[in-house]
Amino acid sequence: ASYPFGRLKTLLKHTKILYQGKKYNIGALIDTLVEMAQLARQNGLLALEEKANEIDDMFFKQGIMLIVDATEPEEVRNLLESDVDAMLTRHEDCIGIYQLMEAKAPAFGMIGTLVGLVNMLKGMNLEGEGGAGDIGPAMATALITTFYGCVLAHLIFAPIAAKLKVRNDE
Repeated sequence: ASYPFGRLKTLLKHTKILYQGKKYNIGALIDTLVEMAQLARQNGLLALEEKANEIDDMFFKQGIMLIVDATEPEEVRNLLESDVDAMLTRHEDCIGIYQLMEAKAPAFGMIGTLVGLVNMLKGMNLEGEGGAGDIGPAMATALITTFYGCVLAHLIFAPIAAKLKVRNDE
């Protein structure tokens, strides 16, 4: 309820991000930049356009195309930094979803426990059927919800949030 449905739809895409390796090879990117700088010195900025079309990374490609279009360096920097800021905000929102679920899951587990205890007490009849012999199984059912809340929080949601943060930092 804390997030719009459109943002929640992206949760399945995060699974791919969690299991992929490092997306960027910084050394290879630097080598490509050096190669492009040499190409631009030898053949001019327009020669970079063909090379830019070979690049898969849209952010990198956008930066090269801005340079080819003779955009002022400060404007290129501002546009690319703006894109990075927007990306970071989007990633932080997604990480926040998992952090919120981590924080709330144990509370929902406790709510389940309380509902289970109320039902256990409601069904308890010390004088006839449903006496003290029914307390054990009913209590077990009530407490399992707390277990589920803690497992979801600490073994699912917290690690996902941490891993997404690592991927964002990369």
